[in-house]
Amino acid sequence: MAEEKNLAERLVELSVYVPVGIAATLLDELPSLAEKGRVRVSGQVQVARVIGKMALSEAERRLRPRPSAPHSPSSGGVPGPPASPVAAGAGAAARSPAAPAASRGPGAADTTGPGSESPPRPAALPIPGYDTLAASQVVQRLGSLTPDELEAVRRYEVANRGRRTVLHRIAQLSSREGRASA
Repeated sequence: MAEEKNLAERLVELSVYVPVGIAATLLDELPSLAEKGRVRVSGQVQVARVIGKMALSEAERRLRPRPSAPHSPSSGGVPGPPASPVAAGAGAAARSPAAPAASRGPGAADTTGPGSESPPRPAALPIPGYDTLAASQVVQRLGSLTPDELEAVRRYEVANRGRRTVLHRIAQLSSREGRASA
């Protein structure tokens, strides 16, 4: 009979007293438990916020459309804002296919006269991805082109971007070709 009473007391303890004790302890300790959790997590939350803000700003920067500004001759073919509206107008006129060849820079012949060929399309150029390349990247590739390919690139450059660096290098290479064949 003592065993039965012992078992009954245990069941009462487990079903009544333990849950009441847990609830009482929880009410007493709840504020300190919340503070412990806040201390452990707050540093990680701050780091996650900083990383999230950095990721968002980088994504916005990459997705933001870039304004197409005219190329300044002094920048080496790198786009940038013009120094003044007057300079912007003069730069655009110098790159215009209708502008006189002398104002477009060295090696730039006038392709707008009667009987002249129209400039090739970008896909027809001997340099893949031509429109995406900087002047310095184009100049590096010009040395491996034939005279006909150089002429195609020159016509395209004169009609479109008018980068003096590219046109000057084409003129240099073309004059070397002329001397080598003479």
